Amino acid sequence: MSSASLAVQTLVTAALAAAPGLAPLTGIFDWVAPNAVAPYLTIGADAVTDWSTKTGVGHEHRVQLSLWDDAPGTGRLKVLSAAAEAAVRTVAGTQDGHRVASVAFVRAVFVKETTGWMQAALDFRIRTEVI
Repeated sequence: MSSASLAVQTLVTAALAAAPGLAPLTGIFDWVAPNAVAPYLTIGADAVTDWSTKTGVGHEHRVQLSLWDDAPGTGRLKVLSAAAEAAVRTVAGTQDGHRVASVAFVRAVFVKETTGWMQAALDFRIRTEVI
């Protein structure tokens, strides 16, 4: 299961890094980035469950991206969120023996942190099959 999770993370990271609408980001991280300069993105929670059929092994991944920004208001954050959503929707292909079967956007939540920073949490459902 962890190889499926890493395969999805690799594909998602590549799609985000290639997205022209995300050029303003100072980084894409898969860890808490305490000294990062805004705006940046973290690939966060990843819950993996069984999505197998009678004829094959599959996984359903619930992937969360967090965009962080210290600019006033939500305008820049919402533009970046739309670009991130569009990028993840393009995730396709195979990686390390896993093929992406489908990608679905689930939700976005915008939260103002007590520090004044804004966070956009984007949730996706990505289904993969073992090939």
